[in-house]
Amino acid sequence: MIGLVGCGSNKPASKPAPESRSTAMPAYVAAYRAGYTVGKAVYDSSGKGAAVHETVWGGCTRRALRAGSAAEVDRGAWVQGCLNGVANAPEQIPTGPVTTRTPDAKLLEQFRTWARAKGEGQQVDHTRALIEVQLTEHDYDVEISTDYPAGSGKSESETLAHSFVEWWDGDHGRDGIARNILILGADGKKLTAQRI
Repeated sequence: MIGLVGCGSNKPASKPAPESRSTAMPAYVAAYRAGYTVGKAVYDSSGKGAAVHETVWGGCTRRALRAGSAAEVDRGAWVQGCLNGVANAPEQIPTGPVTTRTPDAKLLEQFRTWARAKGEGQQVDHTRALIEVQLTEHDYDVEISTDYPAGSGKSESETLAHSFVEWWDGDHGRDGIARNILILGADGKKLTAQRI
């Protein structure tokens, strides 16, 4: 009979590592703080008048489009931070994501119908969805998803944005103010943006 000797390590069994707690900041908090920093810099350079311009004329909403990935994770949180910063208000960090997205197939079809009647059917054939992106209580952007491949479709997307702005004419009776139209490619990334 053969005995088995030393089939294991002589070291005591190590304790399992405690569950690591994620110290990562939620995306909406990071977006808010990035917007707040920009807004505070605007306040510091322009004074109290900055708050009126950035709020009434949608300056923070438009700045969010130029803020890149810092804002794209939650543009609404970024805008909220910017508005608090330009008002020289204390930080009021949101408790959850701020941006809400609402698809509007009816509005997209109205735009398509108008464009086709105008002889621009070929460009609207590339549209896939129209989404209202609520950023603040009163401000929102409009995003149109297309099937344009990544890295191409820039001139087509600019033409599409221009047509949408021409058609939009007064927010179609909606509450609030539409600030920008964004045309997104098939990968969901922004191809172009234009003021409405």
